[in-house]
Amino acid sequence: MMDRASRLDTLLGEIMKIDGALGAALVSRDGLCVRSAGRAELSRETFSAMSATVMGAAEIALRELDGNATRAVVASTDQVKILIVGATREMLLVAYATAASPLAPMQSAVEHTASEVGKVLGGG
Repeated sequence: MMDRASRLDTLLGEIMKIDGALGAALVSRDGLCVRSAGRAELSRETFSAMSATVMGAAEIALRELDGNATRAVVASTDQVKILIVGATREMLLVAYATAASPLAPMQSAVEHTASEVGKVLGGG
């Protein structure tokens, strides 16, 4: 049986199979990079901290509009997009891809992977 870190790496590797995927990271809600796959030149510390900040801000703003939990946050430029979803109460799954990558299949795959990450981490 694979250990927890190997199972998480396998799940992040599944995201890399998405059309146009550039990378993925498992990030704590306070901004620490736990596991990652993809672009080595990326500043993991900055990317993780800012991804957690974006999700936190979106959750606060959306709570004002709709009391339900935030499902996902998408941000994009002309070249890339990021998708941030909650994996557990303490962890976020962040995927990034080319801007041309279709959002719907990416979001579906990332949300499924986030659910699997939650199982590996025991929901916490």
